[in-house]
Amino acid sequence: MSTKTIGWILAIFPILGILSWATAGLPSSPAGEFEGGYAAFATEIGKNSDRIHVNMGLAAIAYSVLIAGVICLRGKVAENNNSAFTALAGILVVIGYAATIAENGAYSAAASLSSEGLVTEAVSMLTLAATAGGYGTAILALGIGLLGYSMFKSKTIHVISSSAFMFVGIIGVIGSILFYDQGLIAIYYFSLTITTVATGIELIRTGK
Repeated sequence: MSTKTIGWILAIFPILGILSWATAGLPSSPAGEFEGGYAAFATEIGKNSDRIHVNMGLAAIAYSVLIAGVICLRGKVAENNNSAFTALAGILVVIGYAATIAENGAYSAAASLSSEGLVTEAVSMLTLAATAGGYGTAILALGIGLLGYSMFKSKTIHVISSSAFMFVGIIGVIGSILFYDQGLIAIYYFSLTITTVATGIELIRTGK
């Protein structure tokens, strides 16, 4: 895959992914901070189950393409610096993202169960979503941080961009462990979106 193509993927698909989440009809407060707890959150998402089901699928597709772009970027890094960190970064990104796909599916299932009045079962699925999403995001963020370090060492992209990837990785690991189901985790998602979009624009401008 050409560098410019990777750039377009990194520039476009993070925006599509985060827009899919933002328009899914989920409550503005995450489950961990929602008034009434997980049961009230489950009841609320049951009101928009169809839209949540569609948007979670769209988000999964958008982020899957993004992750493919990240893996291709790792391949570009490996051409210049095929270190153990570079190889490990790719493995962690794939493993971590697989777990976050389970999170999307669990959210969709929780909304469907809640719409049918099965709130207790919906709460179980939300708990699964938070657990799988938290662990998966921590692993994914660690991979992104290591990829940033590899790009910093190989000078594949600008030092500011590679440092931003490392920063995003650190935020993601800490946030996923300490406050994944709380509003502060939004810092990680917005940082990841801004960093990947900015890097994509850089690759579009400089790539061949």
